[in-house]
Amino acid sequence: MTQIIVSDPINYLYIIADSHLDHNSVPYQEFIAMLAQLDRPQVVVCLGDLFKVWLALPKFWASINQEVMQAFKLLTTERQTEVVFVAGNREVLLPRKWNEHWKAIYPFTHLIRDYCFLTWGEQRYGFTHGDIVNWRDLNYLRWRKFARSYAFEWFFRLMPTSLARRTAQRLEATLATTNQEYKIQLPEKEIEDFAKVVLQDVDHYFIGHFHQDKEYQFPDFPGKLRIVPDWLSKRAVLQIAPNGTIQTLYFKNGSFQQVSTDSEQSPL
Repeated sequence: MTQIIVSDPINYLYIIADSHLDHNSVPYQEFIAMLAQLDRPQVVVCLGDLFKVWLALPKFWASINQEVMQAFKLLTTERQTEVVFVAGNREVLLPRKWNEHWKAIYPFTHLIRDYCFLTWGEQRYGFTHGDIVNWRDLNYLRWRKFARSYAFEWFFRLMPTSLARRTAQRLEATLATTNQEYKIQLPEKEIEDFAKVVLQDVDHYFIGHFHQDKEYQFPDFPGKLRIVPDWLSKRAVLQIAPNGTIQTLYFKNGSFQQVSTDSEQSPL
């Protein structure tokens, strides 16, 4: 379990989820421009599904992957920002151990395969992508286990780069059309079950994956569960001030033009 501590925050924490970057529907250049315009970023947390599909082993990186990685690197090297990457369901072949070898290759200060916690001044936050929240989606959970297996990794490692990319794209297209009954609406009961486990000792627990902007608060739990709005359809980013105030920023026409402090709340 990774614990990140910022005991005296002086700038902003940003949370980005589900960008699904590509060349057409979600142009990666717009995402790069957004990163460059973040105001005083002290920590940036990316909650996975960064690209439409990402074979994260460097030998498979295309130009889109390299350019986005360079944009994150500028944050860490030139702006001294901590960049925390939490794996989603569209990242495969990520390092199993975050050691010095991989730290020299990836532009992240932390790479998280499952979940992590961040102490932000007086607040304690938890983060995970969110794809394991719906425990009833057994087809996906079986696929997730297989996609993280050694057998799957070696299958791709032995492929030529072009064939591996085409195979990954076909897999992504197939998965996009499966389990539609679990994608039409939020699994409210399963979200509540998940919240009752993770809200024991945090002020906020942040998840992505569901492409919503929604906050839950439950009786007997002082903390809140927040689904982070997706970049894919909303071009949204959460900004957290040093005092814990949360705002939703929207990146439109090349700049942050709209700020909202409102989210749909569900007191269950």
